[in-house]
Amino acid sequence: MTQNKTIMMVAGEVSGDMHAARVIQVLRAKNKKLRVFGMGGPQMAAAGMDVREDLTRQAIMGFFEVLKKYPVIRKRFKQCEQWLQKEKPDLLVLVDYPGFNLRLAQTAHRLGIPVCYYIAPKVWAWNEGRVKILKKVIRKLLVIFPFETAYFRRHGVGSVYVGNPLMDEMDLGPVKKKETLRALGIELSRFPIVCVMPGSRKGEIERIWPLYLKAARRLLKTCRDAAFVVPKSNGMEQEDFPGITADDPFFFVDGPAYEVRKACDLAWVKSGTGTLETALLGTPMIVVYRMAPVMAFLALKLIRLKDVSLVNLLARRTLAPELLQEQANPKRLVAETLQILDKPRVRESQLKGFEKIRKDLAIKVKASEKAAGEILKLLGKSR
Repeated sequence: MTQNKTIMMVAGEVSGDMHAARVIQVLRAKNKKLRVFGMGGPQMAAAGMDVREDLTRQAIMGFFEVLKKYPVIRKRFKQCEQWLQKEKPDLLVLVDYPGFNLRLAQTAHRLGIPVCYYIAPKVWAWNEGRVKILKKVIRKLLVIFPFETAYFRRHGVGSVYVGNPLMDEMDLGPVKKKETLRALGIELSRFPIVCVMPGSRKGEIERIWPLYLKAARRLLKTCRDAAFVVPKSNGMEQEDFPGITADDPFFFVDGPAYEVRKACDLAWVKSGTGTLETALLGTPMIVVYRMAPVMAFLALKLIRLKDVSLVNLLARRTLAPELLQEQANPKRLVAETLQILDKPRVRESQLKGFEKIRKDLAIKVKASEKAAGEILKLLGKSR
C-alpha cells in the first residue's frame, strides 16, 4: 500500500529535527522505497531525508524576531507551497513549529493533500483559536502528552498519544557522578553543583544570563564551594556568556549534557522543554523566564494557565518554583535554591513528582515507532 509513495516533512527547530529524524529512521527501515523530502535539519538529513532547506540553522522566536526575518520566512514558505503544488506528495507530515506549519497545513488541505501533525501546537496553553484550524485541515494529530488526547477530543479533533520522544532519546539510568564531574574538572567535594540553563537562543541568553551570573555570585557568599555547570547549545561559545571572571566557578560543557545534569544537585532552567528533560533526569529545579516587556504583556493576555512550565503542567501542580519576569531576580532565585538545599522535604517532593511524570509518560512502544506506524497507516489510506 505504501510502496513508491512520497512524504513531505517540515520541522523548523533543533528539537523537531531530532524527534523527526528518529521517525524517518523507522519509516525508512519499514519501507526502503519511501521517499521523504522537505525542510528540516542535519539530523533529518542523516536519517535519509532529502533536506532541501535547513530551517534549524537560525531558529526564530518571538513576535519582533519574526517581523525582522519575515522576508526569509515568506521565501521558505513559498518554496514549500511550490513543492506541494508541483510534486503533490502523498502525505504532508508537520513537526511542531506551529506558526509556519499550520499555515502550510491549510495550503495542503486546499490541494487535497492529507496532513499528519506530530507534536501538536500547545493550544491548550494559548491561542486556542488554532483548534478550529486543526479540526478542519489535520487528518491525524500525534500528541506527546497524555492529557492532550482528552483535550483535543473535547474540541472534536482526533488525536493519538504516541509517547514522549524524550523518553526514548534520553538515558534515564543512574549516573557515575564522580567520574562525570571529574571529567569536567569538578571535585566531588564541591557543593552545591548547579546546572545553569539560560536557553539556546541569543535573545534568551541576553535576558537570562546576567540574572544567573548575579545569582551565582550571591549564592557563593553562602555556599563557598558551589560550582556552576553551563550546557552550551550548538553554535554557542563561552564568549556568548559575558561577564565571567577568574573567580567565578563556571564550567562549560556541550549540551544537552544529560549525564552532567543528572550529576548536579539542582538546576536553574529556562522555561521550555528543558524543564521536562531535567525532571526526567531526576534533578531538582527552579524554572526561570524573562521576555521583552511588550511580549510579557501580550503573554499575560493570551496564556490561560496558572503555571507555564511543562513540568508543572504535567504534574498538575506547582512542583517546581517558577520565577517569571520581575520575580526572576538574584535574591529570589538564591532564596528558592536554599529552600531546596536546606529542606529535604522540598527536594523529595520534587523528586516524587518527577517520578510520577516519568510513569505517566511511559508506554511500551517507542514514540518514534508509534508515530511512524500511525504515519504509515495514514499513508496507506492516501490516494
